[in-house]
Amino acid sequence: MNITKIEWTDYSWNPITGCNNGCLYCYAKKMATRLKGRSGYDKEAPFKPTFHPQRLGQPLTKTKQSMIFTCSMGDFFDIEVKSSWREDIYNVMDKAKWHAYQILTKQKIIEPEFRDKFPKNVWLGVSIDGTSRYWEEPLETLKKSSAIMKFISFEPLLGNFLPDDLTGIDWAIIGAQSGVGAKSVDQKIVKRVVDLISSYDIPLFVKPNIRGQIPKNPGSEWVLREEFPQSFYRARKIIEA
Repeated sequence: MNITKIEWTDYSWNPITGCNNGCLYCYAKKMATRLKGRSGYDKEAPFKPTFHPQRLGQPLTKTKQSMIFTCSMGDFFDIEVKSSWREDIYNVMDKAKWHAYQILTKQKIIEPEFRDKFPKNVWLGVSIDGTSRYWEEPLETLKKSSAIMKFISFEPLLGNFLPDDLTGIDWAIIGAQSGVGAKSVDQKIVKRVVDLISSYDIPLFVKPNIRGQIPKNPGSEWVLREEFPQSFYRARKIIEA
């Protein structure tokens, strides 16, 4: 488990890596390709969904209450991820219940197979980049899920295929593409997303990588927002209970 530079979390934890989404800009796939044959990545198919049981106990070694981005190097709900893998991870979440675990997916969300609902300390989110409408089923299943904290990450915000109904969403993140060859954001699309989020009075976390692309003028104060939902604090109390 590693300290991360991602501004809205503390650690990344990857008991599962790999997925079948096939995003051309995926940083996780690029890293897995560089590490093929090493660090638990298959030599022939480094980004195939893979379970790393030796990493399961890592959250238990951190006694300070933290936000943990879970499976940042894969997709927790990939079709090739076994339900038993997820259950092993849920069991660790129950044991290390002082942490909050953030899961982002581009897949249909599957309710826990061997229990009634998601652990109380799971934050469940859907990643939407706007390049197509792939997010429709994941978002629908997110809204219907038993997770107590539901969020959307508009990152990297690259296209205009976006939802217009955020009912039931507790938090939103906006970010730009980063790295070599990164595309600039379309300011009109960003403003559309900000207006939508604001119309639902949803707390918004704007990643710093988007700020330099937005002109500083009256009305652009939203670029400084780094908000967490009020229920974040209630969730922390639930975890401690």
